[in-house]
Parts: sequence; C-alpha cells; structure tokens
Amino acid sequence: MDKALEYWKFSREQFPFLLNISLNLISALLIFIVGILVGRWVQKRIRSSKVGGKHLDATLKPVIASVFFYVIIAMTLYAVLIKVGVPPTAIIPIFGGAALAIALALKDTLSNIAAGLMLLFLRPLKVGEFVDLPNTSGSIVEIGLFATTVKTAEGIFQFVPNSQVWSGRIQNYGRHTMRQFRLDIGVSYDTDLRHAQNVLIETLTAAKERVTDLAPSPPEVFVMNFGDSSVNFNCRVWLPADTWFARASELRIEIFEALGKADIEIPFPQRVVTMKKDG
Repeated sequence: MDKALEYWKFSREQFPFLLNISLNLISALLIFIVGILVGRWVQKRIRSSKVGGKHLDATLKPVIASVFFYVIIAMTLYAVLIKVGVPPTAIIPIFGGAALAIALALKDTLSNIAAGLMLLFLRPLKVGEFVDLPNTSGSIVEIGLFATTVKTAEGIFQFVPNSQVWSGRIQNYGRHTMRQFRLDIGVSYDTDLRHAQNVLIETLTAAKERVTDLAPSPPEVFVMNFGDSSVNFNCRVWLPADTWFARASELRIEIFEALGKADIEIPFPQRVVTMKKDG
C-alpha cells in the first residue's frame, strides 16, 4: 500500500514534466510536417510561377525552387531542435558537425552541385535546347542542383550528373538558326568531274530549304580525294537548323536523284585482283 501511494505521488509530481515533454514532441512533429508541406508548396509555386520573365527562365526556376525548399527545411529543423529543448548555442556546432560529415560522405554530390552552379552561371545550355553530351544527346528538360535531365530523340528521359555534363564536351545545336549541311559522295573514275561538280552545285542551289540571304557562304562542292574505287566530292550548303534531320534527308534524296538523271554513277567499292602465272 505504501509503495502504491509513493508511486502515485511520484507520478503526480512528474505528470507536468511528462506532459510538457509530450506536448513539445507533438509540437515538434507538427512543426516538421508543416515545414515539409510549406517547403513543397513554395517549391511548386516557384516552378509554375511566371514572375521574373527572362531573368527567371525555365533553366533557373528548378534550382531556385530547390534552394528555397532546402532553406525552409533547414529552418524547420532548427525550430524542431529548439522545441525539443536543444539550446541555441548547441545548434550551431550540431549543424557544423552534420555539414562536415555530409561533405565528407557526399563529396561527389557536392561536385555535382558545384558543376550545376557553373552550368547555371555560364549557360552553355538551356532548357529546350538540343545538345550532344559525351555519353548521350537530346533536349534539355531541367538543370537541377544535382543532375541534368535530358530527353533523347527516342523520348527516353536520362538523368546525367552535373559533374559529367560540366567536365565533358557540350555540343549545343540549339544556339544557331543555321547549320552547314555536309555530304561526302563518290563518283566513278570515268565521270566528267566538272560536269558532276556543276550538277551537285545546281542541286544544292535549287534546294527548297536553302538559306540564301543569311548564309555565310554560297553552296560549295570540292573534289576531296581519289579513293580506291571513286573520286570523292564534298558538298556544303547552309540550311535552317529547325527540323534538321528532315531537311538533310530530303537534300540527300535530291542529290541522289540528280546524279541518276545525269547518268553519273555512284560506284560500289571495287578491288582489282591480278593473277600472276608461274613460268
């Protein structure tokens, strides 16, 4: 009976303390949940916002949204630690130690962040541009803090670490309104080369999709070398960069048809073998 009475007294004395701890834990949990929801809401609003115009384009919005999200999360964690009773003077060392541990464990991730910042600052590529990267090619969908999202010509989404994008060669096809079409083609050795050259130049000049006034140079056709079974020409002409593959394909067909009408042969690879008789 005495023990029960002592336990009841102890519980009564400790009840305010336990109640206070429980309320603080519940409050900390609610703060954490609200912080996550607010962070995601702000992130979503920035991504879909039209504020900023040219200065806050589709390339910058995802990164700024991510930065705001992580800042809100950090503030939420700070508020949670204060609520559970961690002294403010102890929070800075905790954050500092955590930051050091994360930096050592995620050094590759930090290099991706640094590369992402360089991509955003120097702008070698933007959202919507078609680029050729070391291991893939496609249209840029998003440049994030950690990775760049690329949509290939087959419609496949690829996530490339920013460090790989930044450290490799970036060939950007979306920065120019014109591209030079180049084609190597061989004709047989019994062909009148000047006639073949004129046919090719006329075909390039008559191309429906050609660029005239803005082209840096007129259509050009050069004899490049004498191959094993053909004399090789190099054709060059400037075309609009949009729908490039369709334009280039159509021009190749026109060249093939023009050579056929002019009875100019495009030879197969040939090899002459001479048999030496004994004696």
